[in-house]
Amino acid sequence: DNQKFCHDCGTTLKGVTDPTERVDEVSTDDAHLPAVGDLPTAEIVPREPLPEPVWAAPATADPTEETDLVTASNTTTEIVATQVSTTEELPAVFDGHDDLGDLGEPAPLREPFQLRLILVLAVLGAVAVLMTIAADITDIRTTRPTSGITTGVSTLDEFGSNLAAAALFGSAVMLLGGVLACYGLRWGAGLAGGAGLALFGWAALVIGLAEFPIAVAESITRASTEAFTLKVTRDLGWWLIAGVGVVGALVFISSLRSFRSTSRVALNPWIAAVGAVSMVVLAAGPLVPVGAAQFADNFRSPNASIDLPTVYFAGRLAQVGLIAAAGVIGLLIVRSYGLGLAVGGISVSLWLWFTSLAETGDHPVGIADRNPGSLDTVPHGVTTLGMVLSIALLAGAAVFASVQLQRSNTVHGNGS
Repeated sequence: DNQKFCHDCGTTLKGVTDPTERVDEVSTDDAHLPAVGDLPTAEIVPREPLPEPVWAAPATADPTEETDLVTASNTTTEIVATQVSTTEELPAVFDGHDDLGDLGEPAPLREPFQLRLILVLAVLGAVAVLMTIAADITDIRTTRPTSGITTGVSTLDEFGSNLAAAALFGSAVMLLGGVLACYGLRWGAGLAGGAGLALFGWAALVIGLAEFPIAVAESITRASTEAFTLKVTRDLGWWLIAGVGVVGALVFISSLRSFRSTSRVALNPWIAAVGAVSMVVLAAGPLVPVGAAQFADNFRSPNASIDLPTVYFAGRLAQVGLIAAAGVIGLLIVRSYGLGLAVGGISVSLWLWFTSLAETGDHPVGIADRNPGSLDTVPHGVTTLGMVLSIALLAGAAVFASVQLQRSNTVHGNGS
């Protein structure tokens, strides 16, 4: 009853309902609803009407100018076809020299401090100089007083009041160069090497001066008709002076490891050439004879009565020869190492020249002691000219190299 079936398959769509409990019928009399008028109502309070909003005036659009119509251009550019040829394939290589070689090598990063042999040797040389100043050099004794023979103990000041200060100045320059060399600066190594050569020349000169009174005493002893005994002792200071010379030579040899070609900015060749000539003039100045002396007096005794020692002449020639060598070799290689070598090479001679020119101290010694035939140690005019020119040209070479290096670094900095 009241069943519904699917028109396609005939399946019932609604199952037979189960019988439920009977529900009592509610009559209309029992279901009493209140009248609409009896329901409570809410009073509506009238409100004032909202004011009419002020509308913004519409913006007027400015008329645009009328432009002429432009027709699209259909013109194309004709490209001429070119024939492509095959070339040999080469690998791409850039080593930094083909395009940048004329600008010089850019400044490398500063190397950290690294202890090197050159600094160790420089310290040993400075210690030897300090010990030499306080030590006895020679001791001459005779069994009886003899005219012309100076007896007693001789120290460094006995041979020259400015020798100790000159050695200290040279050792300070050598130490400074050694420290700079430990930071990888080649001109610092050259400075230490040049000062080492200067101390070698200083040691040769001092030994020659120490042997001078010994040779005089021996000559007087041989020519004396009265018998007496001469006793000569070369004390600790004499050997320390020799040690200073050896250490100076070793410092120069150890500095040669920085003597190699580099692509950094070189020195100006013209300034270097003139500077080398000026240092040759400086070295030749002390050899100029004065008065009745001859140039040969630089190599032999001026008279036959006193046979001066060969080491005295060798010491003079060694000092001036090393000045010339340091200047010529150092400047003509037009490298930073060479500039330092030339500057260090005149360190000791600069002090000797200045103090002897100003006549400071009791008996200052000039470069290579004095000129042949001279009665004092005041530098010759040629020596002074060579020293002034050398200082000026070395300073000019250093300034030129510094400016060129700054320009090279600026170019590389802008290029990077």
